Parts: sequence; structure tokens; C-alpha cells
Amino acid sequence: MLLIMGGGSSAAAACGGGTASTVDVSKIPAGPIAGYNHDQLVVAAGIMNAAQQLGLNARAQQLGVMTAMGESSLQSLTYGDNAINPDGSIADSIGPFQQQSSWGTTEERLDPFTSATKFYERLPAVENWETMEPTLAAHAVQENADPYFYTTYWDGAGQITAALNGDTTAALIGGGLDPTLTLAVGNCANGPIGFPLTKPFNMSDNFGPRPGRVEGASTYHPADDLVGACGTPVYAIAPGTVTVSDRLTLSVKSPEGYTVSYLHSHVSDRTVAEGDPVTMGQQITAIGNESPSTGCHLDIRVNTLGTTNTDVAALANDPFAPNWVDPEKFYTLFGQTLCDDTCARSYDE
Repeated sequence: MLLIMGGGSSAAAACGGGTASTVDVSKIPAGPIAGYNHDQLVVAAGIMNAAQQLGLNARAQQLGVMTAMGESSLQSLTYGDNAINPDGSIADSIGPFQQQSSWGTTEERLDPFTSATKFYERLPAVENWETMEPTLAAHAVQENADPYFYTTYWDGAGQITAALNGDTTAALIGGGLDPTLTLAVGNCANGPIGFPLTKPFNMSDNFGPRPGRVEGASTYHPADDLVGACGTPVYAIAPGTVTVSDRLTLSVKSPEGYTVSYLHSHVSDRTVAEGDPVTMGQQITAIGNESPSTGCHLDIRVNTLGTTNTDVAALANDPFAPNWVDPEKFYTLFGQTLCDDTCARSYDE
């Protein structure tokens, strides 16, 4: 069990990255979060755990919670709205996702984990579900009348999933919870900071001085370069707000004041814009080769200017890169390894 402590913990951030975390249902707070009470949050936890069990990411967790918010207000309803099906029959929808009998037995549809599993088993069949508008992805699975019906639930779902994943900042925003609240997260495979790419990935450059291989590139590299094919999804490693989205750089400022920047993606591949809130593990862009670049890769860098996290600030002690943090040391601070045994290093590219 990993305890994520609010009120000053240097690691008070949600789990995320390529794979979602498991929520300990016995530790669900009373709420409210985004206006939803304890019993409703338990339903949300069951939905989130179904996504994790299938190896889906934090964005999928948020998408599933959003859908159930719209369908049932996060309740295992034993009744539906008596809608009329295209064939003229009356819908027999029940459960958190308002699934009809063609989806499973009554018991299966009423159980949050099982009904969510059935939802998530169909979600990957929706082409580009990770990059399209969440409401359209949900609509493709649910086949409801209005494809934009779920839009208003997305932000609230983000507050709930971030809070249940251990982000006390999101919990405070969503419902005024006690800032000293302890949230418990089990089997947090990626730790308190997410990974920007699904592992395995390789590293083609590290933090520090480097020869001027490309015209226009710096000779001191305040970042790590991670290799991947152009179009590979890039995920936010921490929650926050988008502060920069220009030709070369996409930057997200975390609640603790440090800024994570993701370079070389093409503007057309970005799923967020300046001012947008970002959740842990959310896909925000894709790997690109926007110049100056040696090819398709992600340049990830962390700037400490304005951070309230003294441990993170202490990492920025390189006189040649003031305010910049070595990303590998940043991950080490949180007990994680950016480039692990599955990651090959080749700095000659």
C-alpha cells in the first residue's frame, strides 16, 4: 500500500502514465468530490479498478467515470428511463452504465466493476478513442442519442479520478476536503509520477553538455530525449495547467509550481491548449520531429522556477542550467527510474 499524504508531502501527486493505478475501495473518503458522496465515489473506484485490471490508462479511468456520471450519477440503478430502442422495444437499461440485457445478466450490469469491464472491453475497438473528444468515445460505446451528452461531466470525472488516484489538490478543488486528508492507493505501478511514454522506450540524449549536432539546438541539454515513432502518444507525468503551447514546446505547470515541458511535438497532434487543466496520465500530444530535431523523439524537461516543493528545487543546482532539473534525478526523488533495465541508452544519434 502506498499512502499519498496531503499538506506538504513532496510526493503528493497522483499515479499515472501508461497504466492506471488500483484504488483501495476501503479507503474512499466521505466526500464530497465534485459534488459526489462516498457511495458514489465507491462506484467510481470500481470503474477505475476495472480499467486498471485491463491495463488501460488514467484517461480511460476518467472516461469511464465520466460516462457513468452521465448515465446514472455514479449509482447502480435498478431501473432505466424506458427509452425506445430503434426497433421499437423499450430499453431495459440498468446499472452505472445503463446497460441493456444484451450486455449481460442483471447481476453483471448492476456491479460497478463488472459493468465497467464490459464498457472497457468495447472501448479499444473505437478507433482513436485516446485522442478524440471523450464524449465522442463514450458515445461510440454507449450508442446514446446525443454524442455530446457527456461533455459536461468530463471535468468532474477528472477531479474524482485524480483524487482517488492520490492527488489531494484535485480533491480540494472538487469539494473542499481537509488538506491533511490521507488517500490510499494500492499497487501503484508507476509511482507518484507518471511516465510520458508507455514502456519500454529508449534514451537518445541525457541532461548536460553535448556537441552541437543540429543547427539551432543548444550545446547544453537541460532535458532527456526519449525515442519513439512519430505519432506515439505522450502522457502528462503530473497534473497541472497548460501554460505554453507554441511551435516547439508544450508546457504544463504543476500544482507544486514546477513546470514540465514536452518538446518536438507538432501543434496539430496536441489534445490540449493553453489554459487547459491536465490530469496525470492524460494524453496531451504525440511524439514528433518539430525542428530543431534529430528525428522523432520526445524531449522532456523540468523547470523549478516558482516551485513550492523544496526537494524539487534543491535538484536545480547546475550553474550551466539554472532552474532546470535533471529528469532522471527528478524521478529518483520520487523513488522511480526513468530509464530502467528495459531502456537502452545511445547518445550518438
